[in-house]
Amino acid sequence: MADSTLSMANIQRVVPVDMINKTPAINFDASGNFVDEVGFFIRVESEGLLRFCPIGNKSDGESITKQFDVSYIFIDPVVCRKIFAPEVTSPSVTASVIYVGYGV
Repeated sequence: MADSTLSMANIQRVVPVDMINKTPAINFDASGNFVDEVGFFIRVESEGLLRFCPIGNKSDGESITKQFDVSYIFIDPVVCRKIFAPEVTSPSVTASVIYVGYGV
């Protein structure tokens, strides 16, 4: 039986992710991708495209590229495991002010 006192919809921790300077350093792989297999939500304060993998997509070939709009709350319901490093050759604007949120 589930404990009804637990909140299942709250972001409990928010971490800024700097895709240029690779901080927090502990979460970047050798290719410059932000990775956390625990799972996280994404929001951005500068609109643009992001390529990411939902937590259930184990292969990088199952990545998704999506336009993110500016939001100061976490509204995207997808739990992610990876944000790919921006592609230098891409003519599209890449979201640059990224926050990842961890919830219950």
